[in-house]
Amino acid sequence: MAPSFPAHPPAPPLSHEIWFAIPSANPENCRRVLPIWQERGYKVAVLQNRIKADIPADITVWSDRYPGWAESINILCRDVVPKSAPIVISGGDDMLPDAHHAASDLAAQFLTHFPDSFGVMQPTADGYLGAARFCGSPWLGRAWIDRAYGGRGPMHGEYRHNWADNELYWVARALGALWERPDLTQEHRHFSRTGETRPDYWTEHVERHDREDVQRFIARVWLGFPGCEPLAGPRGAPVFDADLIRREYHHTAEAYWIARYGEPLTRGDGETRLRNALAECATRGEHRIAIFGAGTHTRRAVNALAEPPAPVEIVCLIDDHAERRGQGNACRRLWGFPVLSVEQALDLNLDAVILSSQTMEAALMRSAAPLAAHGVRIVPLYTPLQTGPRADKPVAFTDR
Repeated sequence: MAPSFPAHPPAPPLSHEIWFAIPSANPENCRRVLPIWQERGYKVAVLQNRIKADIPADITVWSDRYPGWAESINILCRDVVPKSAPIVISGGDDMLPDAHHAASDLAAQFLTHFPDSFGVMQPTADGYLGAARFCGSPWLGRAWIDRAYGGRGPMHGEYRHNWADNELYWVARALGALWERPDLTQEHRHFSRTGETRPDYWTEHVERHDREDVQRFIARVWLGFPGCEPLAGPRGAPVFDADLIRREYHHTAEAYWIARYGEPLTRGDGETRLRNALAECATRGEHRIAIFGAGTHTRRAVNALAEPPAPVEIVCLIDDHAERRGQGNACRRLWGFPVLSVEQALDLNLDAVILSSQTMEAALMRSAAPLAAHGVRIVPLYTPLQTGPRADKPVAFTDR
């Protein structure tokens, strides 16, 4: 059952109410933390899930399901907090406000810095868990809330928990709308910091989905965070500076992925394997080739795609992730190649598809089964190729 929200009339002029709005499944944390925010002058709204309980919030909304951290913030900002509020601060039920400034003082600073309220402010002095490089407890201006991501909300709502705050950091920076505040402290009393027992909901909603979340972030950062484009304001739409990300993003998510989930893979190994596969296609006289996977492996091996051996033509990239492909007929491109679904690739008269992944190769084999059924040769880079009665005619992988 979806949460029900209080109905708002058309937004009045911006008020002086500054709201702290969070999702929470921990009433005890709320009882400890929320009064501190209220004492500093903030109003409090909570999207409660998992455990229904009385908590000291100005607005409490119950949801039978957890929409994820980022989408919970979108819901709170769009549908729960009064639209007259010029600023909404978010984070978690284990975060504290800056102890040296009242809400009204910081709000005045924010609106001086962002007169049209299109901006994100992140206090960074606490620094716990590397917080200086993501927006884990952001101040969100009303115009940012209303205009970011095409008006869908202040954050990308497809993350379950982790990495949404990393995306917010880079999107706001690339739009020239991030104000980092090393002079302000919003202490994060995370259970790993205080020595408390790890909550069950953390395992269920955070750890269990971390792998998907980091994969989503890697795909999106490489594609320039598709869909982050804001609606135009009175002075038009800000320009997204993709070069800033290329210059300053240091592949922290990729390093995290390799350390936690994947075997170390050098650029040379993946690139060599892909070059060899393309050379094999050329030897076999295969002309129209697709690369399956627009993720980490392909990006590390991209030099192999620059000059494929004759007669090979790389027709497209294929990817299972919709956000890498675009929407409808608005096909996205990567290095000039269209990024397509398996269904779209069926119409391209392909000779072979190379599976460009180490950690996800088995999954790509299954996804490529419709192509194999149409006679397209499926070429893995890490799994020994199955062969049929004749050695010169490998049997394509199918979903067996």
